[in-house]
Parts: sequence; C-alpha cells; structure tokens
Amino acid sequence: MNPDKWKEKWKEWSNLRKWRIWKLKLIDARLYFVSIFVGLLTGLVAVPYHYLLWEFFDVRKAFFGAHYPWYWHVLLFLFLWGVLIFVAWLVKRMPLIAGGGIPQTRAAINGRISYDHPFKELIAKFFGGVLALSAGLSLGREGPSVQIGSYIGTLVSRWGNILRGERKQLLAAGAGAGLAAAFAAPLSSSLLVIESIERFDAPKTAITTILAGVVAGGVASWMFPTTPYHLINAISPGLTFGQQAELYIIFAAIIAAIAKFYSLVVPFFQRWIPRMKLSIPTKMLYLLLVAYCISLTETNLTGGGEQFLMMQGIDGTHNIRWLALMMLIHFVFTLLSLSSGLPGGSFVPTLVTGGLLGQLFGLILVQRGVIAYENVSYMMLIGMVAFLVAVVRTPLTAIVLITEITGHFEVFYPSIIVGGLTYYFTELLQIKPYNVLLYDRMFRSNNPEFPEPVGARYHLYVEIMDGSYFDGKEVDKLALPNNCVILSIRRDRHTVPAAGQTLVPGDQVEIEIDAQDIEKLYEPLVSMANIY
Repeated sequence: MNPDKWKEKWKEWSNLRKWRIWKLKLIDARLYFVSIFVGLLTGLVAVPYHYLLWEFFDVRKAFFGAHYPWYWHVLLFLFLWGVLIFVAWLVKRMPLIAGGGIPQTRAAINGRISYDHPFKELIAKFFGGVLALSAGLSLGREGPSVQIGSYIGTLVSRWGNILRGERKQLLAAGAGAGLAAAFAAPLSSSLLVIESIERFDAPKTAITTILAGVVAGGVASWMFPTTPYHLINAISPGLTFGQQAELYIIFAAIIAAIAKFYSLVVPFFQRWIPRMKLSIPTKMLYLLLVAYCISLTETNLTGGGEQFLMMQGIDGTHNIRWLALMMLIHFVFTLLSLSSGLPGGSFVPTLVTGGLLGQLFGLILVQRGVIAYENVSYMMLIGMVAFLVAVVRTPLTAIVLITEITGHFEVFYPSIIVGGLTYYFTELLQIKPYNVLLYDRMFRSNNPEFPEPVGARYHLYVEIMDGSYFDGKEVDKLALPNNCVILSIRRDRHTVPAAGQTLVPGDQVEIEIDAQDIEKLYEPLVSMANIY
C-alpha cells in the first residue's frame, strides 16, 4: 500500500475515533441525566421510608407514655410478635433484604450477586425495614435506604436499556441517593459510595453519585426542612493547643480500643445466635421481650436510639452512672438486633454509641474541671465522628456527615484531627471495617444463603475511556492477570467476539474472572479501562 493510501486510511480511522469519542460524551450526558432521575425516584421512596419510621416511633412513644391497661400491652405485644415473625419470613424467602444492605449493594456492583427480582425485593426491604424498626429494634434507616436506592438504580438501568458497563454507575448513584435521602446529606453520601461501596473513585461514579445525591437530598430537605441535630449546641472548650492535642489523643485511643472490642463481639453474636438453632417465633419472642422492656422504661432508646441521643445533646444528663448504664443497654440491644438478620442498618446505632461515648467522656472531663458542662455536646459530636471512623473505617464520610447534618462547622477541624488519630489507632489494632466483615461473611465457603460452586467464574463489564490503558490495545496481545479472559465486546449496539479486535473508546468489554479474585482484581481492571 502506497503512502497516500496509508495517510487516507489513517485520516479515516482518526475521524472515526473522534466520532466515537464525541458519541461517548453524548452517552455520558445521557447517563448523568438518568442518574438525576434515579436520585429523584430514590428520594420519593426513601424519604417516605424515613417519614414512616418517625411516625411509627411517635405512635409507639405515645402509647407507652399513656399508661394503658395491661391487656392493651398484651395485645400490642402479640401484634408486634406477629409482625417480627412475618418480617423474618420475608428475609427467609429473600435473603438479600437481610441486614443493612450496604454489603449487598457492594456485591451487586462488583458482580458477586445480581438483583434478579429488584422490584419485589425493593417492596420487601421497604416494608420489612419499617416494620422491624417500628417494633422497637435497635437498627438504622441508612442501610435499607442505600439498598433501596441500589434497587431503583437497577430498575432504571433495565427499563432504560443502559449498557452493562454503566449499570454499576446507576447502582452506585442510587446507593448514594439513598443515604442522602436518609440524612439530607448529599456530599457525605457520595463519599460513602467511594469509600465503602464502589471503593474506586472513577469520575463517572463520582459525578452520577453527586447528581443523584443532590436531588435525593433536595427531596429530603423539602420533606424535613429542619433536623433535630441542628438543635444540638456545640460550644468549643477554651483550651490551649497542647491541652486539646492531649485530650484528642486520649479520646481517639479510647474510641479505637472500644471499636476493637466491638469488631470482635459483633461477629461473635452473629455466629452464636444462629448456633442456638431457635425457631423463628422463639427467636423473635426473645428479641421482642428485650425491646418491649426497654420501651416500657426508656422508649427513646429503642428504634436505633437516635431520639435518646438528640435529647442528650439538647438537654443531657449530669449523671455519669445512669448514662453509662443506658449506653451499655443500648450497646447490647444493638448487638441482639443486628444479629437477628432483620432489615435494618448499623449506621444510626453506631452514631448513637459514639455520641454517648463522647458525652460520657465529656462529663468525666467536667467532673475533673477540664471543660465546662456547656462543652459536653461538643465532645458528643466529635465522639460520633470518631466511633463511626473506627467501626466503618470511612473517615471522610464520617467527618462530612456530622458537619452536614448538624450544621456545626466548629467541629469540622477537631473532627479531622480526632478522626485521623482514630483511623491511625484502628490501623495499629488491625480493626476490619464492619461492612467488610459482613461482606466477607456473606461469601464464606459454608454460607448456604449465597452458595458459590468450586471454580465459579464471574463476569465483569467495563467501559473503555479515551486515553486509558486498554485504549488502542489488541485483545490478542493484551496482558491480563491469570485466568482473566475478555469474552466479548459491545460496540455500536452489536456484540462482537473479542478475538482479533482492537479496543476503542466506548467499547463495553466483558471480562471473565475467577470468583475468588473479584475483590482483588475489580479495581485494577476498572482502572485499566479508565484514565484515573
């Protein structure tokens, strides 16, 4: 072929490449628009979920505060027992709705699991979570809201014929929108997706999550214009820099030590309770007995304990022993609730435990004359950040979340210091993130709910970006990790065999990998298809 024909061929190929890149930008714009729609739908579902939880809590609190005759309590107890048995039956029928939902969402994004019946499971998660928390169990709303958002992202991606390589972006966007709807905190919701769920800061994931989170957070702010967290006064103690440094180091070390105990005792409870081999009615009976006894004495401590925390933040107790007892009851009750497997998250109970630890630490400092009583709520907010960092291991999410929901920017910089110190101490103590513990537990070899055949293979779908490592590479000459094979390429709405093809921007590549390697290879393979 003469040089002129080579130049003509190269120009033709260059023009085609420019067209593909321009077309890819249009597809990205469509994806961003769809993510806004996902955020709107998630807000319209997750915000009513939050609203129902508050309403049912108020009804239950009014009932226990009205001192009805004993037979009304018997009727309510039997009714709630039937409710919990029904929710446990739902979980048995649909194992993916169990617990919070963040590990399931991460597994769906990674390709470990697929939502085969997303609409049915969405309905079950919604009502199962409302019923479980309305019975008084110490669970949170954030995990179910995250999974509800991921279900909506799945439904929209299927209804809108979104390419497989982009579906995980909508799952991540829906997950972030769920957290934004739960707390009206769009920025921290995006950080949670990056730090704990998707765990890879691809630009598309960040943009879609922020867009969906802002819309869902807008719906939440419209429904709940003000949050009780804004009523908590946070007055900084007038300490010198050296005094503050000493105080924060001690506090971070204490929080890390307690978090280490937490990381050991939670898996123990989750292993020990199933080994008791109790029937579902018996298990729910014992759990409801604990919830009902707490409701009769301190109703605010049930339903996650968020109301109790806010009451302490607004007008807290001076009694250290009483507060320590309430914190211990809440802690044990949370362990039992989380071990039940019913729909409900751990985020809110973790915040409550951290806040009460901060309040307890603050009261001890008041007793010793280090700070004034008006500074106790300040320590409470820092404790919420520190314990969330220690347990979930998402420092950016924890710092930004507390700042967003409380509006107290004066705790932002101390939270960075304490959060950073706590993260360092948890590294020294080798504390595994709580959601990672749950994720690993889901896919252990002997878990009958998520059986994994020996030698199982999973398919990962990635989209080739302009300028990425994969861009312009020939599939036959491409060096991939062991047992990784490119099976097919989706190009211009047609699926073509991968053999002999040269990868170009916009290609949706199907990669088959060993199931045991999906967590190790997910980020490297996605990064090869991206430019970041």
